[in-house]
Order: sequence, then structure tokens, then C-alpha cells
Amino acid sequence: MKFGAFFVGQRPQLHEQYSDQKDNPNPVTRTDVEVYQDILKGAELAEELGFDSVWIAEHAFSEHSIISSPHSLLAAIAARTKRVQIGVACTIVPWYAPLRLAQDLATIDVISDGRVVVGIGRGYQKREFDIYGIDIAESRDRFIEGMDITAKAWTEDRFSYNGQFFQFPEVMVIPKPVQQPTPPILMAVTHSPESVEIAVSNRWGLFTVGSSFFPASPDSDKNLISLYHRRMVEEGVAPDDMEIAAVRNVYVSPTDKEAIDLLTPRLQWAGDMGEFLRRPVSEMANAPGGLRGYENYVRDPFIEQDLVAERGIEGMAAIGSPEKVTAAIKELEDNHVTNFISYLDAGGLDFDQVSSSLKLFAENVMPNFR
Repeated sequence: MKFGAFFVGQRPQLHEQYSDQKDNPNPVTRTDVEVYQDILKGAELAEELGFDSVWIAEHAFSEHSIISSPHSLLAAIAARTKRVQIGVACTIVPWYAPLRLAQDLATIDVISDGRVVVGIGRGYQKREFDIYGIDIAESRDRFIEGMDITAKAWTEDRFSYNGQFFQFPEVMVIPKPVQQPTPPILMAVTHSPESVEIAVSNRWGLFTVGSSFFPASPDSDKNLISLYHRRMVEEGVAPDDMEIAAVRNVYVSPTDKEAIDLLTPRLQWAGDMGEFLRRPVSEMANAPGGLRGYENYVRDPFIEQDLVAERGIEGMAAIGSPEKVTAAIKELEDNHVTNFISYLDAGGLDFDQVSSSLKLFAENVMPNFR
């Protein structure tokens, strides 16, 4: 089992998901500078403690994450670390000019001496797409075309392209990444079996969050991790060659109660923000004609309260004593997960709080898997 440290960069300040009729359970305020400095310190600490990778998010226009220029931050993390792999979880490919994306990631791979892991996804927040002037219904097609161009930019000396969204004459794209033919690529999947098939067809790894286990049993094809594992085996890929990463909210304290008391209001804040941002896509998916590419958001397990209650906090978090967190990770390991990534700063946890959990995790949880 490999272990990653994931910093989302939530900045509770405006609390826009709350109206006068709904109380804010997490009246924490943080500044932009505090959030970014804590991420940089956290990345250095994660490397010192023996984590294998450091990840950051990408979002825009909300406090769900203030990391709106992730490759700039990733370059800063590259400069402050020497060993850990580094990545964005995930780069929202439909927003990018693919040649620029290929150049940015290759440059970071060069300056980090081959430590980039490429986390990729389509995005799901309609507001982000609207503000950027991109039709969210085009996200899957833009994603596929964007990654096709990015891969060619890394592996071909010169090429031209004539696609649906991008056309250009023969071009030489430099620099090339240190890792050849490409850096490792993991595709983010939360709802869609179609996305699993894209990952399988490209032999990419899988990057999942809690809903990837919901709502079916581990043996059901509706369970996206099991579906990915089965399809990769059918394609002749050995289980030891698969990369399956699972993200969970993590907080380790000496006792379950200490962790739950600290995290409950912050996870409630983060959950309310998530519902606020995800609801428009779910509503469009339920409208006549649906929303192309988001058919599986008709019942979003992140926001439908009966599904949330059925899944429970255990479906999205590993919170509590070292023994409890270890048990949660062992369950994931039994479900083919090879890389456990700890979502560390939910609801604006500061560096002191994050570092306390990280140290307990490294000292009392990680050794159980190595």
C-alpha cells in the first residue's frame, strides 16, 4: 500500500452555502495566505514522515478549494520537496488548451526530476464551466480530445491535429516529460461506468472518492473499483500492475471521540458546500433529456440525504484512533485499493491540526501496511 497526502485548500470565510435560514456549523475563518502556506508546510512534513505522494486540488470560484492555479502551486511544492511524487487531483482537462496543459505538466516533471503523477478528470461544478464559457455537456468530448492531444505532445516529435475543438498545424512541443513515454496518469471517477471504460482503454490508473464504492456490493459492476479491476484483468493487466487510489477524509487522534468532535462541524461545512455546488448538475441530470455525460448524477450519492444516510460517514472518511483508521484502510486494501490518499484539510483545518494527525498516521497507521 502506498500513501498520499492530499491538500484541498478549503478556505471558510464567506460561507456562501448558508442562508439566514441555515446555521453555519463551522464558523472558522482563514485567509488565502494562511491556506497556501499551510499547504506548502504540509507537503514538506508529508515527505519528512515518509508519505509517497503529495496531491492538491483544482477548483475555481468558491471556497470549496481556493487552488485555482494548481500547476503554479505544484511547481512550488516541487521546489520544496525532493522525493515524493506530486500531482493535482485532479486537473480538470476540459478547461485547458491541451498544448498548454502538456507543456505545464512536462515542465513540472522536468524541474521535479520525474516526480509528477497526472491526475485528470472532467469536472462536475456547473458554475465553474459557465464562468469559463464552456458547455458542461461537452466535458466528456473535450476531456477525451484534450488527453489525446496531451499524450501526442509528450510522445511524438512533431504532429498536427484536426479535432472537434482544437485544430493546429504541425508543431513541436517541448519540453518532454522526464518520465517516458508519459508520467503516470490516474483518472478521477466518482459515478460513471463510462469513465471507468475510458480509464481501462487507455491503461490509466483510477483515482476514486467515496461514492465509487456506493451503492452496490464489492462484487457488483456498479461498484466502480470492482468494475475497473475486473475489466483490467479481462484486458490482460496483472493486478500488481494496476494503480487504484482511494481518497478519504482522514483525521487521526488518540481517541475516536477527539477526532470526531474536531471533524464533525468541518465535514458538515464541507458537505454543505459540496451539496451547494453539486446540486445544479443533479437537477440538470433529472430534467427532461438529462445532461449528457452526467446521467449517473440523477441520484447523486453525495447530496441525496437517504443515500448519504445509508452510506454514512464511514463511506467517505477514516476518522478516529489509529486502530480505527487502520481498519478502514485494510477494508479498502481488501477491495483492490493500492494507494490510500488522505484528504487532510477538510473545512479549513490549520497546519497544527493537520500535522498532529499526519504524525500519528505516519507513526501508528502506515507501519501496519509496510
